[in-house]
Amino acid sequence: MIALIEFLGIQRTLTKTDSLDMPISAETRVNDALEYVRGRYPQLHLEESMVLITVNQEVASPDRVLKANDTISFLPFISGG
Repeated sequence: MIALIEFLGIQRTLTKTDSLDMPISAETRVNDALEYVRGRYPQLHLEESMVLITVNQEVASPDRVLKANDTISFLPFISGG
């Protein structure tokens, strides 16, 4: 089984790709995907307090179990004033 990790904005520039396939098992969680990406792309700033995690375009918690063909995205928070 695989899940798709989608990169957006500056993430695409830093990773030089739009997405990444990640092998998963029946027990793989969103947090595992986060660690997988951190291990492959340490230059990304993916602290949980800095990104909104989505699975299939819905907000997801780090302990959510992933299913085959899920799409995970890490959306950076934007602020201004």
